[in-house]
Amino acid sequence: MGSLRSARTKHSQKPLPESLISELKAYLGKDGLEFFQKCKDTYGTISAVYMDAGRIPHPVHFREGMQIRNFMRASGYCQGWTSEDFDEMWVKAVEETLKVID
Repeated sequence: MGSLRSARTKHSQKPLPESLISELKAYLGKDGLEFFQKCKDTYGTISAVYMDAGRIPHPVHFREGMQIRNFMRASGYCQGWTSEDFDEMWVKAVEETLKVID
C-alpha cells in the first residue's frame, strides 16, 4: 500500500524569483546559512532529522523549515501557493540561497 504522499498529485515546480532568494539570504544571515550548509554537508540534505545533544530528535522540516515557509508566505512572492507547494519548495529555496553565498 502506498503512502499518503505518493497518493497526492504531483505539483509542478513553482518558480523561485531571484528577489525571494536574495531576501531569504538576508533573512537567514550568516548563522542561518551556516546552519543549513552544515545540515547539507553532514546529513546530505537541508531537511534532516538528527539527534540534539540531549538525544532529542531535531526535525529541521518542522523547526527551521517552518520559519522559512512562514517567511516565504509573508514575502509576497508566493501568491496562490498551497501548503503543499511551500512544503515542497522551501528546501529548493534554501538550496538556491546557498548557491549565491558571496
